Amino acid sequence: MAGVRELLAVVLGAALGVAALAAPRTALKLSVFGGPSRRRRGDYGADAAVSERSVWVVRALGVVCLLISASIAAQTYL
Repeated sequence: MAGVRELLAVVLGAALGVAALAAPRTALKLSVFGGPSRRRRGDYGADAAVSERSVWVVRALGVVCLLISASIAAQTYL
């Protein structure tokens, strides 16, 4: 029988994967992998451009999250 832990893993993995696919630039800017904003301009800093390579890496990680979530769901609920 499926427990709460498996259900949470499926839901959170799917949510993270969808967020990474739907808004990869936002996910990258919110993550710690974007690095600190040392070149701040103005009161709140400047929005530096995000490279296309980084966007595709975040999208790939989103697909990986969805695949892992689907794998956990298949093993648990089928």
